[in-house]
Amino acid sequence: MNKSIAWIGLGIVAVGSSAAMAQSQNYAGGPGYGSIYLGASAGEMFYNEDGLGTMSPTVALFRVGEQFSPYVAIEGRIGTSVSGGDWNGYHVDAQLIYAGYVKGILPISPWISGYALAGLGGAQMHRDYPDSSSNDVGLSFGLGGEVHLGGGASLDLEYVRLTSGNNVGFGYSADMLTFGVNWRL
Repeated sequence: MNKSIAWIGLGIVAVGSSAAMAQSQNYAGGPGYGSIYLGASAGEMFYNEDGLGTMSPTVALFRVGEQFSPYVAIEGRIGTSVSGGDWNGYHVDAQLIYAGYVKGILPISPWISGYALAGLGGAQMHRDYPDSSSNDVGLSFGLGGEVHLGGGASLDLEYVRLTSGNNVGFGYSADMLTFGVNWRL
């Protein structure tokens, strides 16, 4: 993983957290539950296949969700790789990333919450060894944290096991570490 991206993401979360705590208004979940939210995130996918080293394509995702209470939301995502991942002459791209989750939320303070995701996730992967594609869907799960900035905006950082599958007899898994921003409508 590009360490500078990770440090920038952690810095933005720290600045956002400080700004949110400095606000005089109590955010307490934003404009109300039952509101739809939109978001975008970027990060890296960690593609691990039996017998090969980790390949890390850069990914971009868009999400739409609805939070029903302080503790539960549902969310759908779609995305793709922005650049492919390479290892020792091998190359992989995520042509399409998609997922649907139930999101369990743990409010830590009015400005910070942790969450867990569980649902179905999948990816259409293209590899150049052999030149083939696969489309695998399976159980997807992850953990994340969100910093509420006020006015319906928030930042998140999360780690997700997107999918696992089989490439011509070799098992693989695809995990993602992403940093994103959300807006409540």
